[in-house]
Amino acid sequence: MSSVKKFRILKFKSKPILTAKGIVKSINNRVILRKIDFEINKGEIFGLLGPNGAGKSVTFNVLLGIMKADHGNVFVEGTRITNFAIHERAKKFRIGYIPQNDSVFKGLSCIDNLKSIAEITIKDKIKQESVVQKLLSEFNLSHLRNILGNNLSGGERKRTVIARALVNNPKILLMDEPLGAVDPINIDMIKKIIINLQKKGVSVLITDHSAQNVLSIVDRCSIIAGGEIITSGKPKEIIHNKQARQLYFGEHFSVT
Repeated sequence: MSSVKKFRILKFKSKPILTAKGIVKSINNRVILRKIDFEINKGEIFGLLGPNGAGKSVTFNVLLGIMKADHGNVFVEGTRITNFAIHERAKKFRIGYIPQNDSVFKGLSCIDNLKSIAEITIKDKIKQESVVQKLLSEFNLSHLRNILGNNLSGGERKRTVIARALVNNPKILLMDEPLGAVDPINIDMIKKIIINLQKKGVSVLITDHSAQNVLSIVDRCSIIAGGEIITSGKPKEIIHNKQARQLYFGEHFSVT
């Protein structure tokens, strides 16, 4: 029997920080997304779950500006960012991204992975060093500072990539499969990292193959199937949705 923890935050008082409204996207004449709508509050951990091929990664790509939607808009704190390029969304609207695939710079050391971003985004060299050292310590990477990315374990690479994404101090962080291909100890560590990001006011959008892991840390979640949002709500609410159980969770999934 699968189980999830109780969600943590009961109510958000702020206005949405990230909104997807009426997103439609086709690829090679095949409709992938059919009017996707959801919003994420400031400081919220929000999950996007669904079966393989449901449209989760395409949704991420549209939010980031990697793909352009056929219809619909993306807003950050009420500002329409639909026509902004990916680098503009990252810099001007402080949207960070943890990709699904292993994106550590394998030819660089752990510390140089972080410095490569700090040197581009932070002008003051003293501040560059301060930010990098703080992140190495915070992510338990200080002892790995001189190890090449290619020689890091799966969990160590994940932590390095997350730390690197935080160099630019994002206020919104999109995480695609951050808990995949890591051992249980590192899964727990990454989950704690995500919760700590929330404590700092960072809004997190997360998707992962493991519904149990995602539902254990999110405040709210949407289930996407067939390119459509079929239900949204708190973890305890969505797992009782009949359509979600039929298409994704299965009949024996439950909350303890």
